[in-house]
Amino acid sequence: MTVGLTDSRTVGLCLLAVLAYQSDGPTVRRSDQGRPWRPDERSMITDFSYVRALAASPDWLFAATTHGLVIYDRRRRAWQPPVTVLDGYPQQPVRGAIAEPGGNAVYLALDLGYARYDLITRQWDRVAGAPPPPGAALSVESALNEAPAAQAFRALMLTDARLRPHHFTAAARTPDQPDLYLGTDGMGVLRVDPMTGQSEPLTYGLLAPGAGAVAAGPGGVWVATDARPVAAGGDRSGFTWVSEDLSATTTSEGGGAALGFTFLQGRRLVARGSTLWLATERGLYAVDNGSYRSREYDVGRGLPSEDVTSVAPAPDGVWVGTSRGLAVVGGDGKATAIGSRGVVVLSLLAVGDSLWVGTTTGLALLAPGARDLVAAPAPPSLHVPIYGIARVGTTLVVLTGDRLAWQTPAPDPRNPTPGWNLTPLPPQLGRPTALAADSGGVWLGGTTGLAWVDARTGAARVLTMPWDVPAAVRDVVVDRSMLWVATDSGLVRFDRDAARR
Repeated sequence: MTVGLTDSRTVGLCLLAVLAYQSDGPTVRRSDQGRPWRPDERSMITDFSYVRALAASPDWLFAATTHGLVIYDRRRRAWQPPVTVLDGYPQQPVRGAIAEPGGNAVYLALDLGYARYDLITRQWDRVAGAPPPPGAALSVESALNEAPAAQAFRALMLTDARLRPHHFTAAARTPDQPDLYLGTDGMGVLRVDPMTGQSEPLTYGLLAPGAGAVAAGPGGVWVATDARPVAAGGDRSGFTWVSEDLSATTTSEGGGAALGFTFLQGRRLVARGSTLWLATERGLYAVDNGSYRSREYDVGRGLPSEDVTSVAPAPDGVWVGTSRGLAVVGGDGKATAIGSRGVVVLSLLAVGDSLWVGTTTGLALLAPGARDLVAAPAPPSLHVPIYGIARVGTTLVVLTGDRLAWQTPAPDPRNPTPGWNLTPLPPQLGRPTALAADSGGVWLGGTTGLAWVDARTGAARVLTMPWDVPAAVRDVVVDRSMLWVATDSGLVRFDRDAARR
């Protein structure tokens, strides 16, 4: 018999009640004080490895995690864009989940009532209170008792690639297929064959909530995730490849060493050919983007300091900025210090064979073939720390702690020294952290927001925290129609045109 939408919601509510507590409180609605965003205009991907509840229907697998709801298309074997706090995901802990029978919705049990998410309309309905519970949901132990082979491989399934033990946290299955789905506390979702006990990880999301640096690649982006503590001890940091449509991710904590990647904070990331170059507080990493095997550069391998602040493409390698000077890694893989040691480099921009360098005392230039930096002509107001450098067309743009400076063409041929236009930073931005050029202007990242600044008018369009962006911005990359923003809560993908409006 076909179950209608009204009947299916009733059934879903009754099933869900086994997981919810009764309450007489009012209906809970999301209060959105930022601009209205359509789901196709903004999405966030973060760490979805800790699963609190699972629910499955013939078409979908719903996984309620600590940081969002992730939805797996069982027929296409691909993930849908995740649903996070930016989209109204409950900030209360999720206690359980039930898929709507015959529908495309899931009910999440909360401490007070439930929340229903409809995949088709992408809307939330929330009610504080639920009817008395009939029946029971599938527990992990009940699921494993029905699959003795899986029970036998339990310890093996729950040990990750770094030999850290984990636990099952949730279970789900559907009557149409024999597959069993098990959630974990750090390994995401496993699909298990109950007859053979063989398991397949349905990995999705970043290695950690904090995204420190991002670089564009063909069909997606690479993200360097900042370290986070894991239950088994130690920190988890590494790289995640995110497809442009957010349907798939791949992660690596590897590095080809027993301890894996040991950096705590990814600062800037450059993709050149098959190599990712990452600036960190523990040196420079050169990482193969296929195998994720890495080579580390530190003081012993030619850098002025292990405190690497920035990286930029060089003619046959990369420029490396550190807190004690500049270096270059050539095509032979060797690092060589350049110029005076002790210069604190904050930012880099390569233009042809020349290199613009932002330091704590202003803007400098390394000309082609030169062995040391020279100070760039600039007014006294720019003899301050330069946190970012970009180029919009032929206009050079630099970022200080409180303003943008636009280098204008020389007004008089007899005086070839260019002039500068200064634009105050929007106060809603907080402390500036990132600068990225785009057609017609620049993007600014800050500790409390993200801003678009028009090059012609100097007008700023600010997206504030927490309604538009979830947390402090660390890096910004423009890639065709998408704007990728690394934040302390994850990687946010914006439709570029929508973010500029």
